[in-house]
Amino acid sequence: MAPLRKGHLLARVNFPPYAIHNLTERHILVAGGGGDAKCGIPNTVEIYELINNGSTCRAEPVTHYDTGSHAIMNCTVFHNGKHHVLAAGMEEMCQMYQLTYKILGEEKDGSGVKVGVKDKTPTPNNKSVRRRRRTNSFSSENEKDIKEEENKPKIQESTTEMGVPVVEKKRKKSDANSNSIITQVGFDVKPIQSFQTDFNKKEEPFQKVVRFTSVSNILATAGADGHVRLWKYPELTLLHDIEAHGDEVDNIDFSPSGNKIVSISRDGHGFVWNVKDGTKHCELKFLLPKKGDDKYIFRSCRYGIVEGDKSNFKLFTIVNPAVRKKTPLPCYLFKWNATKYVVEKMVSTGTDMLSVMTVSDDGRFVGLGTLSGSVDIYISFSLMKLYHVENAHNIFVTGLEFLPSNEEAQRITGDQDTSLISISVDNHIIVHHVPKPSTMGIVGILLLFMAVLFLVYVLLDYLNL
Repeated sequence: MAPLRKGHLLARVNFPPYAIHNLTERHILVAGGGGDAKCGIPNTVEIYELINNGSTCRAEPVTHYDTGSHAIMNCTVFHNGKHHVLAAGMEEMCQMYQLTYKILGEEKDGSGVKVGVKDKTPTPNNKSVRRRRRTNSFSSENEKDIKEEENKPKIQESTTEMGVPVVEKKRKKSDANSNSIITQVGFDVKPIQSFQTDFNKKEEPFQKVVRFTSVSNILATAGADGHVRLWKYPELTLLHDIEAHGDEVDNIDFSPSGNKIVSISRDGHGFVWNVKDGTKHCELKFLLPKKGDDKYIFRSCRYGIVEGDKSNFKLFTIVNPAVRKKTPLPCYLFKWNATKYVVEKMVSTGTDMLSVMTVSDDGRFVGLGTLSGSVDIYISFSLMKLYHVENAHNIFVTGLEFLPSNEEAQRITGDQDTSLISISVDNHIIVHHVPKPSTMGIVGILLLFMAVLFLVYVLLDYLNL
C-alpha cells in the first residue's frame, strides 16, 4: 500500500480546466472554460511559470488568453522548429495557435529603480501577466525575439535539455535580501488555422482527443464519430480517415517510433493501427481474474519508453467496469508488450473509477486520476503503487501531466524524483511530489562499517578468539 501523502496547491483558476500540457521545463499550459453557455464562466488559456520557493515550487501566471465563445476541451503542444504550436479541440474543430515567447520588461526589486520598460503593445485578446522572479535565468523559445529587445541589458545564452535557449541576467553577488532584477515575461498566443476534425451525424460532433508525432510530423484527431484521422503537418492535409470504432473514441496515442497509433473507445475495443497506410495492426485483448460476464471498457492509453530508450517502449492502458453495481468492481491498469501487444503485467487499482492516465517522459512512472478526485502514481516497471492522495480534488480529475525528468525541472521542484500536476473542475491546480529514495551517504556508510567492526570484535572476544 502506497503511503498517503498530500499534494501542494499551485494555483486556483476561475474556469473549469480540462487540458494541461508542458510548454517548457518551467512552463505549463492549462485550458478550459464554460463553453458557449452564457453562464459567465470564461473560456481561457493560461500559462504558468514554476518557480522554486526553497522547498518546493510555486506557479505564477505569465499569460492569459481568452478563446471566445468556445472552450478548449483537449490539446497537445509541440515545437515546429521556431515556435510552440498548440493544437486545441473546440467542439468539432481543431484550432491551431502559435505561441511566441515575449519579454515584457524589467525593473529592480525593492529599490523602485526602473531597468526596463514593459511592452505597450499587447494584443487585445492576449493579456500577458506581469510576474516577479528572483532566479538567475528564464527559458526562451525565440532567440530572434530576444535579440530584438534592443534596450535591454546584454545577455548570455545557453541551452537547456529541451533545446530551449536560456537567457542569464547578471545580478548582485551580495546577500539574499539585496535588490535583484525582476523579469516580466509572457507568451503571445496567436490563432493561425482552424479545421474540422469530427463529422458525427447522429449527435453533435466534437473532437475528443488530439496527438502529434514529431517523427513523421503527423497530427492525429478523434472524437464522437468513432474515426481516427491522420493529418500531415504543417499542410494539415488528410492522410488517412480510419473508421476505427462504433462509438466515440476516448483516447489515442502514437508510439515513440511513430509507426503505430493506438485507439480506445467506449465501444469496449482497443486497436493498434499502422500509421503508414492506416491499416489495422491488431486488437488489444485481455482476460481479467474475475467471475461472471461483467463487461469492462478501456478508458485511456499511453505509450512509455523503457529506461530512457526511445527504441524500447511499452503500452499502458486502464479499464473500468462498463456498469456500476452496488458491489463495486475493481478497475485495472495494464502494461502491454508493444511488439506482440500482449499483457505483461496487470494490477487492480481499486474500485474508484478511473478518469485519466499519463506516463512520465522517461517512462518510469504512470499517473492515474479518478472520478472521486484521487491521484495515484505507479512505478511503470512493477506496477507497484508509489504514491496516493485520497480526494486530492473535490471532484473528478480532468487532466494529469508529469513535469519533465531533466535536471532543470528537478531543480525547480526541489530535486524530486518526479512531480505530477493534476487539474479538476474544482478549479484547482495541484502538484504531487515523489522525493528521491533516501541514501545512507558517506557518513552513514562509515558508521555502518564501524558498527560491523565493533560487532565482529565483540563476537571474537566472546568466542575467546
